[in-house]
Formats: sequence, C-alpha cells, structure tokens
Amino acid sequence: MPPNRPNPHEAVRPDFTSDQHADARRMLSDTGVPENLAAAALLCLWTIDNEREKTEWDRIAAQEAREEEEARHLAAAAEEILLQQDQAEKEAALAEECKKHKTKFIPVPKAKAPVDLICLPAKYALKQMESGGYVELFYFTNQGISDAEEVATTPDDDTYVWKRQDDGTCSFVETSVAKKGLKTDPLPDEKLSWEQFFEATPRLIKFMTSYQWPQDRIDMFCSFFLGIQSHPWRTSVHPFCKKAFLVYQAKQ
Repeated sequence: MPPNRPNPHEAVRPDFTSDQHADARRMLSDTGVPENLAAAALLCLWTIDNEREKTEWDRIAAQEAREEEEARHLAAAAEEILLQQDQAEKEAALAEECKKHKTKFIPVPKAKAPVDLICLPAKYALKQMESGGYVELFYFTNQGISDAEEVATTPDDDTYVWKRQDDGTCSFVETSVAKKGLKTDPLPDEKLSWEQFFEATPRLIKFMTSYQWPQDRIDMFCSFFLGIQSHPWRTSVHPFCKKAFLVYQAKQ
C-alpha cells in the first residue's frame, strides 16, 4: 500500500454546511457561486478528488501486489533450484559411494524366511516317489530322515557305517549292508508308533505332490490318512485301537 497516505476508501465525507467550512463557502461565494450552493459545490469537488485518489490508490496497490507475487515466484524458483542442486549433489555423492563400495549396495532380494525345516528322506525313497513305487512310511519319519542324513554324509565304497542291531547295540558294517540308504532296516508300516505315523503321512503327501503324482491318487491317500487320524479310536485309552489302525493302514 502507498506509504504515509491514508486510505481514500476509508475517508469520511465532510459536512460542508458546518462552521468548520465557512471560510471555504465564503471563498466560493466571492467567485460568484451562490451561497446556498457553496456547500454542495465543495462536496462535489471533494467527491471528485476522493474518486481520483481511490483510483490512484487501487493502481498502486495492484502494482505492489503484482510485484510481491513475482517476488514470491522468484523466491520459490530460487529455492527449487537450490533443492535440485542439493539433490543432484547427494545423488552424485551416493553414486560415487556405490562405485567405491559395491558390495555395500548390492540389492537385497525380497525373500520370505523359511517356515519349515528341510527334511529329505533317503535317495531310495525319492526314487520310489519318482517312479510311483511302494515305499515304507518309516523313510518319512523323524528317525528315518535322521538316519538318511547320517548315511548320506559317510563316504561310499568299502567304508563302514554304524548299524543299530535289534538288541539296541551298534556295530560297524559295510556300507553295502546298510538297507536302502538307512543305518537301520526300515520298520514295516504296521510296526510304526502312532507318533511316527503322524510324522510320516504329511511328508509322504508333500513328496507325492512334489513328484507330480496324479491328483486323484493324492486325494485318495489324503482321504485315507485323514479318515484314520480323525477316527474316534485315535483318542482311545486302549492301545490296541491305535495298533489296529496301524495294521489296517499297512495292509491297505
């Protein structure tokens, strides 16, 4: 706004009929203006002058507003240039850092943490899964997988492995004597414990799926195992009930 000047839009219209303006009315009368029209003439002159001041005030105010807007645009543009320069410097510094220390900035792939332990049965069991042949459930129990891991880490050809005997003792035997990749002979299905049956069946289904067995066969085994595992006898206090199931599933 124009400095040191009152706003003409806020000016109060004077009362030219008052005694305060008697001298002004007399001056107009001396120039030939009738006395009864002197106050009206003074008001007309004041209004003309006030309108002129308003117009000038508005022109200066609009000009100042434009200058302030341009100044804001220039300041914003200057700040944006500074930000871009700062960002370019940071990117250049980061590029140099990446070039110097490549291993530090190797992209990390988005991989989920494994939720299951990797349990691989003996190679014999995997071959049977591949060919669709019969394989004892023992290979998929915790003990069967543990035995297979120990045998897999021993050298082949004319070497020896520990073999557990029926009486619980262990002795060295040639690797060719170890039955199908196990330290011990695999238990028949009917001799498994109830816990071993529960360990083996989901793993067997998993490997059937991995080796792309027909879905109808997988569904058949799932239904068969689920029927046993959900039967009321599974919670029986009589051990022969569970034993009967184990014999039944082995025969089937």
